[in-house]
Amino acid sequence: MNEHAAENGTKVPDASGRDCAMRRCRDLLRGLLSGWPRRSRSLLVMGAGNVELVESVWEAGFDVTVQDNDASGLERIAGLMGRRVECVLSAPDRLPFDDKSFDYAAASPTLDFAGDHEAVQAEMGRLSCAGVIFVFFNAWSVFGLECRARRAAAPGRLHSPYALAATARKVWPGKTRAWASALPGPRCTWRNGFFLRRANSLNFPLPIGAVAGLRVDFAPLYAGTPLVLRSTEPAVSAKP
Repeated sequence: MNEHAAENGTKVPDASGRDCAMRRCRDLLRGLLSGWPRRSRSLLVMGAGNVELVESVWEAGFDVTVQDNDASGLERIAGLMGRRVECVLSAPDRLPFDDKSFDYAAASPTLDFAGDHEAVQAEMGRLSCAGVIFVFFNAWSVFGLECRARRAAAPGRLHSPYALAATARKVWPGKTRAWASALPGPRCTWRNGFFLRRANSLNFPLPIGAVAGLRVDFAPLYAGTPLVLRSTEPAVSAKP
């Protein structure tokens, strides 16, 4: 994606900012997952993307299957994680699994489903029994506006949280939704200085955060005590 952006004259983000963004995507995903039971539960991760994100989900206790339409991304995941995960090469809206094959499904920030939100969300709902999560780069954040103004490439495709929410309401009417977002400032603030690091670790309401997550629960959340991940996870906000 970054090579494609460079060919089209867009500015590619620096490595430190990109790494910071992907870490926050990983933390948001883990925070959204924290209300779900994990032992002996299966999770489909759509969009191989970041290896650390996939590994983090596996370490949380899920049986992980990774989907991508890019063979090189899956080869990278398989090479680093081996038999710990199953890798499947397919389009995101046509996966080779029976209905309700997984307990949950999660879309990584590198999943490219901008062309048809509804088809991909419907496919995720077909495959999962209990809920889905989307982690993405927020087109309406300060960072998203900066990308459009400067023709700068984001680490993943920019999505509108309002468009995703509208489609989720259409595909799953009446289901519970929860949001989380982080990184309130432009890319130049994604640094490890003391004050910036603290600000970047906080959770913010939409549309402030550059990275955002949406969780849709098909059933009431697990009533037991979930496994503790770590105290620095962002809190999950209720439906706005």
